[in-house]
Amino acid sequence: MARARDKSPNFWRGLIALMVLSIFGLFALIAFNAPPAIAEDTACRLDRQDPAHTVMLIDQSDPFNPNDFGWVREFMDVEARRLPKYGRLTVITPNSQSPYDPVYVYAKCSPGSVEDANPILQNPRMIDDTWRERFYEPLRDSVESTLTDSEQPSSPLSEAIYAVLDRADFQPGQKNRRFVIVSDLMQHSDSFSFYRSGADYQGFGETRLAQQIPGMEGVDVVARIVPRQTYDLPMTDVKTFWASYFGDAGATYTSVN
Repeated sequence: MARARDKSPNFWRGLIALMVLSIFGLFALIAFNAPPAIAEDTACRLDRQDPAHTVMLIDQSDPFNPNDFGWVREFMDVEARRLPKYGRLTVITPNSQSPYDPVYVYAKCSPGSVEDANPILQNPRMIDDTWRERFYEPLRDSVESTLTDSEQPSSPLSEAIYAVLDRADFQPGQKNRRFVIVSDLMQHSDSFSFYRSGADYQGFGETRLAQQIPGMEGVDVVARIVPRQTYDLPMTDVKTFWASYFGDAGATYTSVN
């Protein structure tokens, strides 16, 4: 019986090259998935390269009803889950005492939801537990505490919007900026009030606030309108006002009842 031919030198060279490439590929995979340095208190990247930033403005100038808690929680859950790993979420409320200094309720970055988990390198169950315990549950508790706060005498929405767009981490160079408003959208401050002037965008244009409409090109704005038994103004007028406001700002704007 004929003896099997010995392997050629090219075979062994190819095998060695394949082994070397496999080792380099493994190291590259590990390096690619190595987490960046993050802040201990917020889980946000220290290099400030946030892949996304969502700011949620919750207007509690009028009290929320207990029945509102359910849809707010559901709405908040959707916004939290849409953030990619290391995406930043900031929750604020208007400040009647100092309109250009909104109150910061919550500010952290997502550790990544289970949808982002790599099943080869990560345990999806652990990822989900971390997301809930370190990110979502503190968010839920902070927001629900905010909903039960006493009402404020005014609702300086335009001033709060200006302040958000003045943040260093919400500038045009930031990726995937999103601004979410949970409110009945009734602007009410010393500078301009729907209760005094109506939702009159032309009249608003003569105020100092109109000169402060920030540039919001590239920002997705979503208004979740708080349901009321009765509204002080026709909601169609209110929606038209804010559509004009955000249109002049250059944002992409939608409202949800």
